[in-house]
Amino acid sequence: MSNLITLDEAKSAIAEKMKDTEIVPFTFNDLKVESKSVFSINGDRVKLTDGASKQFSEMISVPFPYVKRSPNDLVAMNYNYHVNETPGRSLNAVFRGNTVSSFSELDLPNVAHSDVLDAAAGAIGDDASIKHFRINDAGQLGAVITTDEFNFLTEDTPYYGGVKIKFSDTWATHPVVEAYLEREWCSNGSTTQVDNRKFRVRGYSRDAVVEQFAEFAGIAKQQIKPMFDGFIHLRDEKVNDVRGVILRICQENGVPTKVFNRIMEYWSGEGFRTTFPNPDSILNNPTMYHVVNLFTYVGSHCPDLSPEHKELLIAIGGNNALTHHDRCNSCGTRV
Repeated sequence: MSNLITLDEAKSAIAEKMKDTEIVPFTFNDLKVESKSVFSINGDRVKLTDGASKQFSEMISVPFPYVKRSPNDLVAMNYNYHVNETPGRSLNAVFRGNTVSSFSELDLPNVAHSDVLDAAAGAIGDDASIKHFRINDAGQLGAVITTDEFNFLTEDTPYYGGVKIKFSDTWATHPVVEAYLEREWCSNGSTTQVDNRKFRVRGYSRDAVVEQFAEFAGIAKQQIKPMFDGFIHLRDEKVNDVRGVILRICQENGVPTKVFNRIMEYWSGEGFRTTFPNPDSILNNPTMYHVVNLFTYVGSHCPDLSPEHKELLIAIGGNNALTHHDRCNSCGTRV
């Protein structure tokens, strides 16, 4: 597999990115807003990143689209009104260098990125390595933790599996731990969430949160091989009405019409078809394997979809492989 890094390399990158992090608690009584992105916190004038500006607007229930299109003076007046209404409210300002990159609630546990990565990797195995690693200035971590155990080879393409995690040390986004499978020739990724479990943060200690990452990663690990087996099984399911089947799956999962239309555009495009050793088979003998790969291909490659819609299409691929439903090969209805 390409682009693999070791656990130690990932932790070193985290340490470098987060080295200038400082968490500064404050109350709204000590906050004065000068503009959309310039605040005075505890008497110090500070600048906010775009992400922190958006996060703050959501925290005080001011719609961010309104903030973006309004002049600075109007935003400052609006913000200061809300701030003065609750002077005792407290938050943490998370500095990366001299800039506020995000805010966090005081009653949420302080958990380090490396502790999360260690916990999840420990549940995968001693030879765990990292793929698709990223960490940004806002402290949002993403990674797929994998091992050689989850390298799969079929006659048309290699696959690899792993456990995908997402984590923000300010809890700006909810933690994600899910099984992941990627078809390497086309970089199609599919995911499957841990069933019937909710990751909990508020009211939990640091150690309890870290233990949840290990527990959820262990459960997700057990789903990887069944996901792969499910994908291969889909090759045996013929599809007569491709458009009808894709439309039915979109309707079942709340995929908007505009996204459905983009999916159909990719079905007839060269890019998707050339990811198979025999492209003509897609048009002449389509199967559910082709259909499900289409969802993951569009989710992984379409540049004009929202992140939420990309994640949805990738999850549809994983769920259709792991939780298999026989379908009518004409209309796509579950049978």
